[in-house]
Amino acid sequence: MGAPAPLVSVLMLTYNHAAYLQQAIISVQAQSLQAWELLIGEDGSSDHTATIAHQAAAADARIRVFSSPSGSLGFHRNFGRLLEAARGPYVAFLEGDDWWSETRKLQLQVALLERDPSLAFCGGRTRVLDERLGCSDVPPPIGPASGFLKLSLPQLIDAYSFHFSSVLMRRQVVELPPWIFRQYCLDRPLYLLAACHGDAGVIDAELSVYRLHVGGAWAPLSPLQKAIRSRSLFQTFRHNFPGKFHSRFSRSLSHILWSYLALALQARRRREALVILAMGVSAAPSLRLFHEPRITLGAFLRII
Repeated sequence: MGAPAPLVSVLMLTYNHAAYLQQAIISVQAQSLQAWELLIGEDGSSDHTATIAHQAAAADARIRVFSSPSGSLGFHRNFGRLLEAARGPYVAFLEGDDWWSETRKLQLQVALLERDPSLAFCGGRTRVLDERLGCSDVPPPIGPASGFLKLSLPQLIDAYSFHFSSVLMRRQVVELPPWIFRQYCLDRPLYLLAACHGDAGVIDAELSVYRLHVGGAWAPLSPLQKAIRSRSLFQTFRHNFPGKFHSRFSRSLSHILWSYLALALQARRRREALVILAMGVSAAPSLRLFHEPRITLGAFLRII
């Protein structure tokens, strides 16, 4: 007879994470809940990431490594093959440059979802560790506002409430529709799709650490690049979720663009700031021109 199916499948995407991968793997092995499998998607790294992953798998039968001998698959398709191989009724996510800071993470999350079958998934707080040179400010943690026990689909539209590393989902609510493969990210689309099946539970604790470093894919982008990608993502949401949420998506996008506008102004990128300002107004004209005209005018005056 084969080994019993795990309770949790941990999907770990990794690419050129040789400096960080061992810490990520150890944080999974340190979990108080030990009924897990760790699926590592090693996507054709040029450093020693593959060696570290295979050494871990040789020492722990619960770890399987999925390689990309024909070349990198990219984040989405790498994720897709791991999801297809997952055997557990729950799935957790951890990229190879992050780690779990709470050893009871899986135990707390599985217990919550088993107590409350109305929840589709759950998450908690994530500490942000900025290791980039010249970055001395301490970033705020990622997580829902205090006092919430659960979040509905509309609330998840309004804010980025969970970092991917803090989330555990029921396997049955994880969906990969064709449109998701054309987006720059996976986490927020997966949250919204899962929330169509139930609310998101909140664990009131720090569960993970998100590492910002020079090799990351998102942090090095300019404010305008981030704005353009976010606009494309939210336009896709409007096309693929019920019409009753369209105005909510528009307002949320405008708020996101306003945060990138602030970054552009801080970096004195006036041309970028002007483009982002126009995008923010276009996303939600009523909000920016009628409800918050002073804020909009103030931003314009700062640019010129």
